[in-house]
Amino acid sequence: MLPDFRNLGNRHQGLQTELETSDANEILHALEAAQKKPVVNPGLRHSSTLRRSYTGRSGTLKTPKTPAAGSSHGSHAPRIPDWFRVGWTSFSTKRNPGGSLNLRATEKKDNSIDECLETLYFGETWHHSGIIFVTGFLAWLFSTWGCGLPTIIAGAMFLGTYYHITNRRFLRNARDDIQREFAVARVEEEPESVDWLNNFVEHFWLIFDPVMSAYVIENMDTYLVDYLPSFLDSVRLTTFTLGSRPFRIEAVKTIPTTEPDTVCMDWTVAFTPNDVSNMTQKEIELKVNPKVALNIRLGKGMVGTAFTVLVEDMSFRGQMRVKMKLISKFPHVKMVEACFLDYPQFDYVLKPLGGETFGFDVNNIPGLQGFVRDQVHAILGPMMYYPNVFAFDVEKFFSGELDITQANGVLAITVYSCSTIDSGDSTLNPFIRFFLDKAQELGRTSVRENTLQPIWNETHFLLLNNLNSIMTLELRNHSSSNKDRRIARANFDLKDLEEDDNEIQGLDLLLLRHGKPLSDVKVDMRYMPVSKPIPREDGTIEPPAESNSGVLRFTIHECRNLGSTKLNPYARVMINGAEKIKTPVFKRTSNPKFERPGEVVVLDKTEVSIRVEVKDSVNFAEDVTVGVWTAYLVDVMQQQDGRNYWWDLKHGSKDVGRIRFSVQWKPVVMEGLTKAMCGNGYSNPPIGVVRLSFWEAHDLRNVEAATGSKSDPYIRVLSGTQIRTRTEVVDNNLNPEWGEHHYVPVHSIREDLMLEAMDWNAKSKDKTLGYTILHMKDLIRQRTKEHKNYIDKWFEPLVEKLERCDPLTSTDKKAKGTLRYTAEFYPTLALPSPPEPGDEDYEEILGENGSQIRKDPVFLDAMPEKDLHGEYVKYTPDDIIDLPTYNSGVVTVRIHEVKMSKPVHAYCQFLVDSIMPQFKTSKQSGDALVFNESADAFVKEADFSRVAIEVKSADSDEKDDVKMGYWVESTSLIIRRIQNKRRQAIQEENELEEGDWFNLLGTEAPGMIRLSFDYTPLIGFALNPDESLENQGNLTVTLLRAKNLKAVDKSGTSDPYVIFTVNGTRVYKSSVIKKNTNPTWKNEQFVVPIPSRVTASFRIEVFDWNQFQGDEPLGSGGVSIRGDSVESFAARNVDIPLDGIAGVTGSVQVRFLWQPQLLARKKTNTSVLGTTRMYTSTQMSTQIGTRSATQLLGRIGTQLSSPSPSRTSSLRNPAQGILPRSIQAMRQDTMSSIDSGQIQDSPVSRHSRQMSAAESGEDSLTGMEGSVMINLIEARGLRGVDKSGTSDPFVRVRIGKTQAYKTKYIKKTLAPVWNESFKYSVPSTPISIDFKVKDYNRFSSSVDLGECQWNLWSLVRPEQSTIFEGWLPLYPTGSGEIHVRIEFS
Repeated sequence: MLPDFRNLGNRHQGLQTELETSDANEILHALEAAQKKPVVNPGLRHSSTLRRSYTGRSGTLKTPKTPAAGSSHGSHAPRIPDWFRVGWTSFSTKRNPGGSLNLRATEKKDNSIDECLETLYFGETWHHSGIIFVTGFLAWLFSTWGCGLPTIIAGAMFLGTYYHITNRRFLRNARDDIQREFAVARVEEEPESVDWLNNFVEHFWLIFDPVMSAYVIENMDTYLVDYLPSFLDSVRLTTFTLGSRPFRIEAVKTIPTTEPDTVCMDWTVAFTPNDVSNMTQKEIELKVNPKVALNIRLGKGMVGTAFTVLVEDMSFRGQMRVKMKLISKFPHVKMVEACFLDYPQFDYVLKPLGGETFGFDVNNIPGLQGFVRDQVHAILGPMMYYPNVFAFDVEKFFSGELDITQANGVLAITVYSCSTIDSGDSTLNPFIRFFLDKAQELGRTSVRENTLQPIWNETHFLLLNNLNSIMTLELRNHSSSNKDRRIARANFDLKDLEEDDNEIQGLDLLLLRHGKPLSDVKVDMRYMPVSKPIPREDGTIEPPAESNSGVLRFTIHECRNLGSTKLNPYARVMINGAEKIKTPVFKRTSNPKFERPGEVVVLDKTEVSIRVEVKDSVNFAEDVTVGVWTAYLVDVMQQQDGRNYWWDLKHGSKDVGRIRFSVQWKPVVMEGLTKAMCGNGYSNPPIGVVRLSFWEAHDLRNVEAATGSKSDPYIRVLSGTQIRTRTEVVDNNLNPEWGEHHYVPVHSIREDLMLEAMDWNAKSKDKTLGYTILHMKDLIRQRTKEHKNYIDKWFEPLVEKLERCDPLTSTDKKAKGTLRYTAEFYPTLALPSPPEPGDEDYEEILGENGSQIRKDPVFLDAMPEKDLHGEYVKYTPDDIIDLPTYNSGVVTVRIHEVKMSKPVHAYCQFLVDSIMPQFKTSKQSGDALVFNESADAFVKEADFSRVAIEVKSADSDEKDDVKMGYWVESTSLIIRRIQNKRRQAIQEENELEEGDWFNLLGTEAPGMIRLSFDYTPLIGFALNPDESLENQGNLTVTLLRAKNLKAVDKSGTSDPYVIFTVNGTRVYKSSVIKKNTNPTWKNEQFVVPIPSRVTASFRIEVFDWNQFQGDEPLGSGGVSIRGDSVESFAARNVDIPLDGIAGVTGSVQVRFLWQPQLLARKKTNTSVLGTTRMYTSTQMSTQIGTRSATQLLGRIGTQLSSPSPSRTSSLRNPAQGILPRSIQAMRQDTMSSIDSGQIQDSPVSRHSRQMSAAESGEDSLTGMEGSVMINLIEARGLRGVDKSGTSDPFVRVRIGKTQAYKTKYIKKTLAPVWNESFKYSVPSTPISIDFKVKDYNRFSSSVDLGECQWNLWSLVRPEQSTIFEGWLPLYPTGSGEIHVRIEFS
C-alpha cells in the first residue's frame, strides 16, 4: 500500500523507447514504419474485439463519449426509474454532504401538493385530533345503528390501547432526547473508550502477526539492499515479530464542530507489549515480546565477518488526530489526514553486539538515547507533527491513480532548440528537465556542451494521469565538478492542450529568471490518451483500440532454484539489446526477490525483444552469468497468463532455475504524432497576420532623469525572444505619439506577443520601460468542422478591431504608464484537408456546396473552389494556385547554410521592407554555417517589396552597420520562383528541392548562401494608401523655368528665385536669375525624403531679389504629390500656378522624379535623425540615401548594405541605369530568368553583384586637377559624452593622408554651427576626404563622436556639377550628421 520510493530520481531521461535514443527523427521513422504494419492482437483481456479509430488530418483521435451515471439516451432505460424515491435526499432539500450521485431517483421531487399535505395533515397534533374526531363520529354512528354495550366496551379498549402506545412512545422519545444531550456534552468534554475494538484486535492480532511478519521477512530484503552502505557486505532480516500483544486505542475524542462531510477524531494510541498489568500468570508466561534481528556482514569475501543486531522491547504512545473527508461514491472516503498533536513517546532496546545473552543496550550510553529521539522528531516533524499532516487519498488509491501503471496517457514533448541564452555566462553546458507542479522530475534532455544556443531535436515521453497540472521546463547548466545550476524556467498549463485537441505545435516558451526573459525554448507537445474500454449505453463494454505503439511496464519479480546459496545474484533487463534496469545485488541467496519494475514507450511492439540476464557478482573478478531468458514481447503477452509469469532460465541448453517476469501493455494510438513532428517555430505555416496600430503612450518611466534629460521611447514587438518589428524613436518625451502601423505574422493561437516600451541609447544597451502582453486568444478564434474521419481547422478574428489602453508592467515593479494601441487579425488562405479516395466521406466532401474538386500541385491534393473562409481560390490555367495574383501575404525563407571563404563567427538577419531585422538566427562558427532556421514576414505589396538577408558578425547588433555579406531580391521574383518550382516538382513527380545556392554580395571574398522559399497569401486584406511602399521615398525635384512672372522692378522686370518647402520646412533655395520674368534655371536640382507622400505638403514661393531692400514676394503655389503629378520611377513635368498676391500672374515649371524606398531611422541620445532629414544640394545624387540596409532597403537593384564606414557607397545618378524604369518594365525583363528557375541570374541580381564586385566603381572615380572650397557649416544629432549630456564638438578634415583643416570647438552643444571654410588643391586621381567630429577636452585626449569618409569625386562631378551641398551621415550608425558644402574650381 505504500508508494515505491526506490526508483525516485532514476528517470532522468523520462520514459525511454526501445530505440535507446530520444532523437526526434529516428522516433519519427520508427513510428511511420510501425503504422504501416497491421496491428498485432496478442489475445489479452479487453482486446477480443477491435474497433476502427479515425484520426483526422489534424491528428485528432475521435472517440465516443462515456455517458454519465443515470443518464438516459435513446431507448435504453436507466437502472433505477426516475419516479422512485431512494435515500433520505429524495425527501429533503438538504444537500448531500458527500456530493450528488447523479441519479434522479435520489433527488427531491418538486411536488407542492405533497409538501402542503405533509405540513398540514401528517403532524402528531393532527393524529391525536383525528382520533378524537373519529371516536366521536363512530359513537354517533353506532348509537344511530342501535349498537349495545359491547360496542362501547370495544371502542373504549381501542382508545385505551392507543393512549398506552402513544404515551410509551412519548416517554421513550423524551428519554432519548435527554440521553442524547448528555452524550453530546460528554463527547465534547470527555474522551470515550473503545474496549470493543481493542477486544476485537486482541483476538485478530494472534492471527495477523505471523502473516504480517512473514510478509515483512519475505520482502524486506528487497528494500534493504537499496540502502545498503558501501562498507557493509550484506544485511539480512532473520527475525521479526511485534509480539503477542497488539496496540491499543486507549481513548477516542470526537470533535463535533466539523463540516457535514468531515469526521474528526483524536485517538490516544499505545503499543506497550511489556505491560503485564491486567494479565493473569498464565498469560504472562505465554506472552511474546517484540523482537527484530538483523544479520549484518562486514567486509568482503574471506576477510568478512558477521554479527547480529538485536532490537527488542519496543514501546510507543502518542496522541493522533485523524480526519476523514467523506464522499458519496465508493470507497466513500475521499481523504484521510493524520498527525501527532504532540511529540510521541517511544522506547526500545538496541543491542548491536552480543545478542540476547551478552548484548549491551547502547541506550545506556549517556546522551545517545536523547540524540536519537531528537533526530526522529526532526525527521517526522515536517511530515506529521501538528500543524503538518500526512494526507492519503483513499479515492485515488482505490481507483488506481496512485499507481503509475494506471496512468491515463502519454505526453510526447519534442524539444528543438533554445535561442541565445542571455545569462551573462561565456559558455554553458545546458540541458532541460521536466517536472509537474514542482514535484518529482519526469525526464530531461541530453547535455549540449559549450554552447549558448543549444539544439536538441529530441522527443521525450512522459506518463500523465491527467492534464490538470503545470508543466515546468527548467533550463540548467551541467557541471562535472559542482552541482548543476538552474538558469531559467518556463511554465505551461497542460489544460491548454485540451482546448487545442491535445496538440500544440510551434510553441515558443519564454525562459524566465526572476521574471526576466533569458531565452526561449521551441517545443511541440502532444498528449496521447491510453486506449481504455468504453462503457456503451446498453451496458456492454467496448474494448480499447489496439495499436502497435504503447506503454510497456515490465516487472522482474524473483528467481527460484538458482543452485548454490553462496550466490550473489542480480539481474539485467534489456529491451532490443539496450539495458533498461539493473537490480541490486542480493547476497548469499539462491532465491532472490527483486520486485523491480520498469517502463518504456514502445513504438513498434512487433520489433521488441526482451532479454533477462541473471549474474553472480564476484569480488575482484568478472561477474559470471548464471542464466539467460529471451523472448519476443508479443509472445510474452500471449503466454504469460498460462505460465503464471514463470519462465525457464537457460545456461546454454541447460535449465538452471526459473524467473518470474510479467509485462503490462497499454496501447496508445500515436498516428497523429507522426504528423505533428514536422518542424518548429516559423517552419509552421502562418495562420494570419496581426496589424498593430501604435497610437501613443502616457506617463512613461524616465530612465534618463540623472542626466537631466528624458527617455527616448520606442515600442518593439517580441514573439518569444525574436524582435518582429519596432516603431520610430521619439526624442525626449514621456508622452510619445507614433501613429504607426506594423504587421506581425502569427503561427498559433498560443503565440502571444509582447509589446515592450524601450529607451533608446546610442552607446549602451537600450533599457526597458515596461511591457504588456497581447494574448492571441483575445483576438483570434479557432473554427473547426468535423467530418467522418478528420477535422478541418481555420482561424477567424474574434473581434473586428481590438482597442487597448494597457498599463505597462516590469519585473522590477518600476514600470509605469500606459500604452494605447489597436490590434486587428487578417487570416491567411486556409485550404480544407480533402479526403483521400476510399475514405467513407469522400463522396460527401466531394459534393459539398456543389463545388468541383481540383487537383492542385501546391498542396499535392484535391482543392476546392473556395477556402475554409469562403474566399474563392485563384488558379492558373494549369490548375495551380496563382500565387502572383495575391499581392499581400507572408513570405517564408528557410536559411539552410552559409559558406564563407574563411572561418567566421556570425549570424543571419532577415528583412522584408523594413529598416530593422524581423528575425535573427542563432550564432554559428566556421566557414560553413549550418542554420536550418525559417524566418517569415508580412509582404504588403509584392510588386514593390524586397527581401534581404544579411550576414553579420556575432559581436554586432542592429546599431552596427558593418556586414560580412548580404543577399537581396524582389518579392515578386521570389513568388514566381516558388510557383515555377512547384509546377516543376509536379511535372517531374518529385519533392520540392532543399533550397538553392545564391552568391553573397558585399563580401571580401566569394561567399554563398542556400535558401528555400514559401509564400502564404493573405485574404480579406486591403492596404491603406498611406501604408503603401510607394508612399515613402525620395523626391527628386528639378527647377526648370517660370513664365509670366510679375514685374516689380523699375526696369519692368524682376530678379526671381524660388524657395521650396515640404511640410512647412524650407528645403531648398534656388539661384537668382536677374532681370527676367520668364527665367530658365540650369542645374537646379535637389532630393528630399518624403516620409508620407499621401500627407505631404509641397509648396513653392517666388521672390524678387533686392540688394538693399527686403525681397518682394512674386507669388506662391502648391501641388499635391499623391496623385497623377508624381509617378514612381518616371520623371514628369508639372506646372505650378502662382497666387496669393494681388495681381500675381505666371507659373513655375518643375520636374518630379519619385523613387519609393525605405528611409533611414537614425537616433542618438537625445534627438531623432533619419526619418525627416532634408537634402539640399545643387546636384544631389538620388543614391545618397542608399548607403546601407539600415538607411534604405527598397530600391530595386541597388546595393542593400554597406561595408565598413571607411569604404565608399553608391552615389550614382538615376540616368546611369539603376532605377530609370518602372517596376512593370523590370518584371517583363526578368520573366525569362524566372521561368528557368535562375533567380540569381536576373538583371537585378546581376547588377547587384557587379556593384559589389568593384564597390560600384566609386573608389576609382576620377575628376579634374584643381582646388576645392570646403565649407563646414553645421552638425546635428551628435552624441553627448560629457557629464552634462552634451559635447564640445569640432571637426578634423583629412584629405588623402594629410590633415587639411580643423575647426574651432563649440562648447556644450549637440548641434554646433561652425560656418568655417578652407581651400585645398586636389589632383585628378581618386582622393579620399575624411570628416571626423570630435569632442574637445582640455586636460585629456579628444573623444571621437563620428566619422565619414568618401571619395571626393563621388561627391563632386566636375563634368556634371561643381557644387555639392548636403548632410552626410556619421558612423558608427547613430552618431549624427554633418552639413558640408564643397565647391570645385
